[in-house]
Amino acid sequence: MDAYNILIVEDDSQIAESLSEILEILNHKVVGIAESYDQAVSFLEKDDIELVLLDIQIKGTKSGIDVAERIRADFKVPFIFTTAFADKETIKKASTHSPYGYIVKPYGIKDINAGIEIAIENHKNFKSAKSSDEGVFNRESLFVKANSRIVRINIDDILYIEAKGDYAIFKTLEKGYIVHTTFKNVENSLDPDQFVKVHRSYIVNVNKVVDIEENNLLINEQVIPISRGQRGHLLSKLNPI
Repeated sequence: MDAYNILIVEDDSQIAESLSEILEILNHKVVGIAESYDQAVSFLEKDDIELVLLDIQIKGTKSGIDVAERIRADFKVPFIFTTAFADKETIKKASTHSPYGYIVKPYGIKDINAGIEIAIENHKNFKSAKSSDEGVFNRESLFVKANSRIVRINIDDILYIEAKGDYAIFKTLEKGYIVHTTFKNVENSLDPDQFVKVHRSYIVNVNKVVDIEENNLLINEQVIPISRGQRGHLLSKLNPI
């Protein structure tokens, strides 16, 4: 695994020190530890940072989510939320900022290592897609953490994705991959011309759709519901004659 320059944004000194030790064991360089929004921005402005491990609850009037907004706007660096708060409301709020990962405390070396690998790889894929001459996603695969392993899934092999609480199931012809992530993060990671959210619990690969009825569609013998408001959007992607 390559070594990266990583900024830790964490206001608990013991947790920050422990996280720093984990990163050093993994041969990464900790460029600094920030306890607040202002300290984080100061590091980002003066250092060559390749990844940010970002706690949601930090010192001051601004939170880690405010830091995420600033990173998105001005620095374009991948970041992973690290937090002890795993309730649905916190996850929902954090997911609107499209983090490259979400690690719940307490975490270990394997959790951090997997989170970093996935975040860096998906950031590279995202940059590649953004630089495409056609202005659309052009990556061929996606990395996900499933069953404590980092798995490469070929984009075209995905039939559909189903939301299951705090998890998403990536279904291919051969198997299903259970991934701990938000549905919003899944939607933001896929080509919107190929993958369409047809229901609050389903995103489908339009290239795999076999049949469409009034309120459902068929993919590989799996019947998937279509929300009334999403039917028109789905049909616009299929270009029916």
